[in-house]
Amino acid sequence: MVLTENEKRELREMAESASLKEEFRAMRRNSRAVEDRMTIDDWIRWLTAMGRAFPAPAKPRPVSPYTNVKI
Repeated sequence: MVLTENEKRELREMAESASLKEEFRAMRRNSRAVEDRMTIDDWIRWLTAMGRAFPAPAKPRPVSPYTNVKI
């Protein structure tokens, strides 16, 4: 994949953004905090609760909503 000069410029600007870096740090911290707090038993209880809240199986969906897809 070849990036245009405009796309390269946007990526450089994003890489230099202090606020964007801090947002990613916060997401990483929050993700680790959840991992540290939740045990496998917690996950099983959550999945059990979700199964009870939404007992019907999900409706089957086609892989792609488009009938003519060319790659």
